Amino acid sequence: MNDGRTIWDGLIAIEGIDGAGTTTLCQFLAAALKTHNRHFVSGKEPTDGPVGQLIREALAGRVTIPPRILAILFSADRNEHLFSANGIKDQLDSGALYITDRYFFSSLAYQSLDSDWEWVESINAYYPLPSHLIFLGIPVKNATDRLTDRKSLDIFEHASLQQRVLQGYQKALDAYRDSEMKILELDSRKTPEKLCDASMKFIGDLL
Repeated sequence: MNDGRTIWDGLIAIEGIDGAGTTTLCQFLAAALKTHNRHFVSGKEPTDGPVGQLIREALAGRVTIPPRILAILFSADRNEHLFSANGIKDQLDSGALYITDRYFFSSLAYQSLDSDWEWVESINAYYPLPSHLIFLGIPVKNATDRLTDRKSLDIFEHASLQQRVLQGYQKALDAYRDSEMKILELDSRKTPEKLCDASMKFIGDLL
């Protein structure tokens, strides 16, 4: 699929199933970028904004939101992430790099569990592609083993769902391989240091 989406240069998205280590890689990349004296901003989805907080309540199972409404909320939160004051667009316009821990590829993978994949894609069709997408691949067994230390799991963090989530990610990656977005797929069973080194080489054109 190449639907003519705009690509935002300097937007770096990190994706993977739960337990893949997206947050850890974001932290390591942030530390590495500091040594390069490259201005950057980090963010995450869901965000800490009001819509993002409602989503987190739903993920924790504290409120019940129908799947299609939850998908719409993720899209609304993403719109805030991109276009609110000091959001992604403002940061990129100022010359900063922006690293986001998850982006709309997560919606394609997770919200398509209970909603039509093409419909989920359509409610996110307005959003730009990152110039660089890093996908952390990992077998579901290894990923779920990493989650055993968590005090509680969200509604998606179960092996029975994660295999389907992984398939959704592969469909999303395949759908955008013919775009001009750069894609790096890594085996997240490697050490965070090695993953960071590979990621820094991948985004070297932005440094």
